[in-house]
Amino acid sequence: MTPVSVKVHEEDERGNVYTLTVPIIYCGLEIPAGFESDGASVPRFFWRCVFPPGEPRALLAAFVHDFIYRTHPTGWTKQSADKEFYYLLCVQGIARASAWLAYQGVKLFGGPAWRAGGKETK
Repeated sequence: MTPVSVKVHEEDERGNVYTLTVPIIYCGLEIPAGFESDGASVPRFFWRCVFPPGEPRALLAAFVHDFIYRTHPTGWTKQSADKEFYYLLCVQGIARASAWLAYQGVKLFGGPAWRAGGKETK
């Protein structure tokens, strides 16, 4: 897979913000240029055993996951979004153990973000 083309904004209340500069087409989803993500939201104390939020190999997974969480596209559930996040991390070269820890994080703690989503159309 090709790297994700992003522009990094300086840290704000959400941490670093990554903005897509080129759209992503993935599994029937079209994530538009201009879509923003905070990367893979990994707490700082887990960076050594997982990866930091802006890890380039994790950005595709983060953008796809964030887009699904925010827009709730037809056919996607929280569970399927979380599994796809894990799959994309592995495909992009993140060690399976690190990807598994990141997956457990979204699986266990992503509920509030999922419930807050579904309000954006893109």
